[in-house]
Amino acid sequence: MKSRLVYLDNIKVALILLVVAHHAGQSYGPIDDWPLASTEKSMILGPFFDVNGAFFMGLFFLISAYFIPASIDKRGVYSFLKSRFIRLVIPFTFVVIVIFGPITYFVDGISGSFWKYMIYDYIGKLDFEVGHLWFISLLFFFSVCYVLKRVIIRTPSKHELSVEKTLGHKELFLFSILLIFSNFIIRIWFPVGEWVSIFPFMPVEVGRLPQYISFFAFGILAYRYNWLGNISISTGVIWMVIGILAALMQFVNVLTGIQSLFIWTIIEGFIGVGLIIGILVIGREYWNNRRKLLAFMAGNVFTVYIIHIFIVYALQGVMEEISSGALTKFFIVTILSIILSFLFSYLIKKIAFLEKIL
Repeated sequence: MKSRLVYLDNIKVALILLVVAHHAGQSYGPIDDWPLASTEKSMILGPFFDVNGAFFMGLFFLISAYFIPASIDKRGVYSFLKSRFIRLVIPFTFVVIVIFGPITYFVDGISGSFWKYMIYDYIGKLDFEVGHLWFISLLFFFSVCYVLKRVIIRTPSKHELSVEKTLGHKELFLFSILLIFSNFIIRIWFPVGEWVSIFPFMPVEVGRLPQYISFFAFGILAYRYNWLGNISISTGVIWMVIGILAALMQFVNVLTGIQSLFIWTIIEGFIGVGLIIGILVIGREYWNNRRKLLAFMAGNVFTVYIIHIFIVYALQGVMEEISSGALTKFFIVTILSIILSFLFSYLIKKIAFLEKIL
């Protein structure tokens, strides 16, 4: 029987493909802030990264948050936290210590004993490399904060709420303005690209924190008030158009040399709200079905998120030995990374005890 929330799984598949493409392109973008920066560069990847950053991780937070209230309602606080610990903290800790630790030692050319470095420096001094797993640590932190809120302040169950609320253009516009204002204020002190370690295991790009917090909270409230089911098709389509037009404006601005942080902050807010609302509503109406391939991919999204970065790095290194343009390399690395990531995810999940975690 078709589930009415299958579209959320399908959207997560699309998002993980975009995440892989985003990281595959970092080597060939205009800014040299990637461990394997290529000599071949493409300016068009700059606005591609900007548009992605405006919405895709926010949408991941929203979808993840949407299922949290129901899980706590059904399981209770203790069982929920236990499942989150197994699902998020265990694989996070394994990758950070067992994989990132040795990589840091060898790549950074650290002298001295490997075991001494791992025990006394990397673990002893809490000098962790977290990399792309910042999302997992921040998601767990947000989840714990929500649980604490539930414990301190009683939250009525969805069935106890007497009124479902619908979001219209006014509410979405006000949400966009609030997000824009929050981004503008926080970026006075923390521009995009500046990471701060709130905890040793949780680096955060503070300039994007308003987006992540806003859409995580949106996901919680969307479940409580059935927003995902109540936003009209016309509203979703209009906001999708707004998001696409704002994204196109950023491409035009960057490629024509218009580099205004003030203008970008405004555009970014409408990209985020527009694309996220549009994708959710259009997905609900036209992508709420599952084929075998999508079902397979949906079941591997989390594992692919964890492992894809190592495949991307390897392919970027190989491609540096091949003479070709930046965009050609970008597409090759993206396609091969997607295929290999899902293949390795499938093989990893064939291991019995890992399947229960991943």
